[in-house]
Amino acid sequence: MIKIYEPATKKYTTSAINAIHSGWISNYGEFIEKSTDKLKEILNINYCILMANGTCATHCLFLSIKYKYPEIKKIYVPNNAYVAAWNSVLMVYTIEQIEVMKMDKKTWNIETDEQYIQTLDTNSAVLIVHNLGNIVNVPRLKKLRPDLIFVEDNCEGLFGKYDDIYSGTSNDSLCSSVSFYGNKIITTGEGGAFITAHQDIYEYIKKVYSQGMSSVRYLHEVHAYNYRMTNIEAAFLYDQLNDIDSILYNKKQIFDNYETLLQPLINSGKISIFKKEEKTESANWIFSIRIIKNTKTIEETFEFFKMNNIDIRPFFYPINKHRHLTSIENKDEISELLNKEIIMIPSSPNITIQEQSYVVSIIESFIL
Repeated sequence: MIKIYEPATKKYTTSAINAIHSGWISNYGEFIEKSTDKLKEILNINYCILMANGTCATHCLFLSIKYKYPEIKKIYVPNNAYVAAWNSVLMVYTIEQIEVMKMDKKTWNIETDEQYIQTLDTNSAVLIVHNLGNIVNVPRLKKLRPDLIFVEDNCEGLFGKYDDIYSGTSNDSLCSSVSFYGNKIITTGEGGAFITAHQDIYEYIKKVYSQGMSSVRYLHEVHAYNYRMTNIEAAFLYDQLNDIDSILYNKKQIFDNYETLLQPLINSGKISIFKKEEKTESANWIFSIRIIKNTKTIEETFEFFKMNNIDIRPFFYPINKHRHLTSIENKDEISELLNKEIIMIPSSPNITIQEQSYVVSIIESFIL
């Protein structure tokens, strides 16, 4: 079976082993600071907090909105996204405060047409999710609507870019979250990070993520959580950050290979890949295709690829397909279409060109 994603981590264990031998295995230890500083250096940012996972960091996006803009009553969200994005909203706001945005058939992200963006209500915040590593140009949206507050779920978009800076790092965003889950470009198994350009937000979340601790031991200042990353995880991260150029180059090669191999199907209109917005660069996370006018159900599509020893994933379901979110109104037919026609295909950092060629041959046989 060619798996959808397998991390390539064997050569990045030295610091983690050192962390274990040092005895510093919880949230204290040298690699917390080293990894934080290295990530800040790479992304060219001032404030970063390593966290237990991407969902913790995404929850902190909405705690930040509530803290700095308590008057905001509406949160705009994408219709198709990984469920952690919506669940994180509901940890701070009510389901009635969520409004679903239209999806774009070509980018597979939210609709960003100027006319549509101008219809969004004032006194609102917008959750940007960079689906599958395709980057939404947040600085452009902020120029169109400076009154709106933007936060970024960058868990799939880490190392993508807009306006020649890394996604999730713009001053036009209040804050962003990233994930180091096992299927991400760099991984700590779980793990994530919270990023902001705003000192007041950083100082608030720094308390929130660590039990609300004050300078006096066992006296706490705010209702808070334990969202801390361990020193072992940070050590694992550190070795990967020190090899980031090689990691990113390898992932780009995999994407370039797929684009070349799939070009005949793209040219014939049988499939499409996501369209990138102007002044953006993909994160090259997981390669995905849209099978135009796919007549098979999601289950039938999965079964075909499984029979051919290929592990695939569907695109994210529309928001109201989830049992706890059925009350949210969805009139967007594009969200249903994207879920039915898009599949994610194997994109492991160690996938071979021979395996990629085989995957493409099976896609051809499925379509043709």
